[in-house]
Amino acid sequence: MKKKAKDKKRRAGRYGKTKLKNKNFRRWNPNPKISDPIVKKNWDPSKSPAANLAIMGLQSEPGKMHQTQSAAEQIASKGVTNAIELFDIPDSDQLNEPKKHPMPTGDQQYIAKCFAKHGDNYKRMFMDIKTNEMQYTETQLRKMGSRFILLDAEQREVNIPENVQH
Repeated sequence: MKKKAKDKKRRAGRYGKTKLKNKNFRRWNPNPKISDPIVKKNWDPSKSPAANLAIMGLQSEPGKMHQTQSAAEQIASKGVTNAIELFDIPDSDQLNEPKKHPMPTGDQQYIAKCFAKHGDNYKRMFMDIKTNEMQYTETQLRKMGSRFILLDAEQREVNIPENVQH
């Protein structure tokens, strides 16, 4: 007895046809174009990219933290490592000034209007389509409301309504 599926595939003309080539495939370039002069000076084209990065004190795959023996350890065991300094690292950990307006004025007015009508009842805010014209979900309103309440006096541009418990 013949198999119907095999006969159908034969009639479809699949066999004996050339496959389409993958034109997006790129072959590995052993001499990559490196623009940084320090990296260019320390790059050895005879070694793999992982080995070159390990010589410079970098990881080739930072997502893989726990490997049995990485390329950096293999080269370190041979005594070849000389970590180079690629970037200027600042001496202090001082961050820039905090944002003056972490919440936009329009969002502040929107949540203040919802607070004025419903207090801190986010379920009623969610159900009211007249004040909640953007149709935010209960969770989105809760996040927006808590962010609005946590603003400092200098960051807040709209006053908190009296019927809100905070």
